[in-house]
Amino acid sequence: MAKDSNGWPVRKTINPTLGGKRCNCSDILTIHQARGKRKKFLYSMCDNCGTDQRTGTRIQERFKQYFTTMAELTASEEANQTDDKPTLAEPEVVPTNNKPTVEPEQTETPTEPEPDKKPSAWRVILTGIILGGLTGGAITRLS
Repeated sequence: MAKDSNGWPVRKTINPTLGGKRCNCSDILTIHQARGKRKKFLYSMCDNCGTDQRTGTRIQERFKQYFTTMAELTASEEANQTDDKPTLAEPEVVPTNNKPTVEPEQTETPTEPEPDKKPSAWRVILTGIILGGLTGGAITRLS
């Protein structure tokens, strides 16, 4: 795959690549600045997931957190891998309480009768069709 001057994969877009990061699918995600009416928004492109042009504030904040070069991304990933070495932790001591638990007596509360269920939508539509057919036929015969 062709790479641009910063090491990011070249995409089929006229907008330049601002940077990139790892996608949720673990592939490379490139970040681009939109043009025209959407020029204040960023969008992303991934080979597996496609183009993501959502404009919500949360996703735009995620898009703004990118690496400018591929070397920065790989350096960050390598640093995270060395920090994530598993360490043996001491087991947690959970205090046990040997006191018997006393449950309060449940008094019967009067239960309210359940409200009548509304008829389903298909039943209402079917009833309307039948009534419309009967009354429509009766009206045309009387005229």
